Parts: sequence; structure tokens; C-alpha cells
Amino acid sequence: MVIALFVLMVVVLLTAEYFSISRKIEKGVLISSQSNVPVSTDVIERYFHRGHSWALVQPSKEVLIGVDDFAQRFIGKVDAVEMPQPGSLIRQGDRLVTMKHGDKSLSPASPLSGTVLELNPKLKSEPGAINASPLEKGWLMKIAPADLASELRMLLKGVIADRWQEAVRAHLLHWFAPRVGPVMMDGGSLVDNISDVVTEGEWNLLVDEFFKSYESNTNDKH
Repeated sequence: MVIALFVLMVVVLLTAEYFSISRKIEKGVLISSQSNVPVSTDVIERYFHRGHSWALVQPSKEVLIGVDDFAQRFIGKVDAVEMPQPGSLIRQGDRLVTMKHGDKSLSPASPLSGTVLELNPKLKSEPGAINASPLEKGWLMKIAPADLASELRMLLKGVIADRWQEAVRAHLLHWFAPRVGPVMMDGGSLVDNISDVVTEGEWNLLVDEFFKSYESNTNDKH
């Protein structure tokens, strides 16, 4: 009887210890998985317009503006870029700049309204910086926003922006189906010069589908 009670006590103690260790392990794994997930402040703070441009608010409340990766891959190597001059007024949804590649041109929409304060001087001699670093060194201009709080609510950021960009890429591939080869590279990424693999007629249809509609839709709200 004594032996049976002793064995029962040992089993109870071992079981309790097992569950205690299990909870510690699970807690440790949870903490570890959370602490190892990188969070980029830049990704969190960058806002995207559906017309394929972005805005990054500076501590001074001035805003850096550029075009997204989809836009630069869409047009291909940028040979030249036409931009508004400092002091010009731009409006959310209107044409921001005109990027040129050979006989093709593309005009993403402005993410915000405001006054142009400064242009990226690098782009005058190196417009290809837009291709090499569209979200960093290839920024287009700095503006003083006219209605920042209100207009930011119309933009996308974070996970929502990521999901939207994935949907746009999927839409483009569907547009080309069943001949997706010309717009894909190994690994399933978009090519860097879609404008070079389409006819002039196809190019005009693509621009209408992925760019001009955003301008007209936004302007209808004003």
C-alpha cells in the first residue's frame, strides 16, 4: 500500500513538472518567434497610392514622393523623366511625372496634393536611379502637403499595401494569359521592361488598365 502511494505521488509530481516545463517551452517559443520578426519602420510609414506612387512623411511634415516598383518595371529603363518645377501645385490623383523609355511614356498619379519644394537632383543626370532604387535613392520630389491628414486616409500602407501590390501583379499576369512568358522571369518575378515586349496597341491598353483609370477615378471625387 505504501509502495503504491509512493508510486502515485511520483507520477503526480512528474506529470506536474512535465506540464510546467511544456508551458515554459511554449512560452519561450512564442517569445522567440515574436522577437525574431523584423519590423521595418520604413515599411510601416510609407503610404502607397493606387496610381503606383508612394509618400513618406518626414519629421518636418514635408513629404518625399516617388513611384513604386511596379511602375518602374512596367515602363522599363527610364531614359528621361519630366517633373513639375519647384513651386508648382500638384493634386492627389493627377499626373505626377512622365517617365520615358524609348517611344513609350508613363505617368503615375500623385499620392498627395501640395506644393513642390525640391526635386531629386540625381535624376537629371541619372534617371535610371528610379529603376535601381524606386523606394529610396530614386525618389522624385519633396512637397509641402496641402491636406495631409485627410489624404493619407485614401492611401494604402503596411500589409494592406503588400496585398494590393500582389493583386496588381496577379492582374497583370491574368491580362497576359495564356502567354505569361513575356512578363515573367525565372522564379515568377515581373520582368523589368514590360514596355519592350508589347506592341504599341497593347501598351496603350495596359496603361489605360493600370494607370489612367486611377487618375480619372480620383478626379471624379473633387
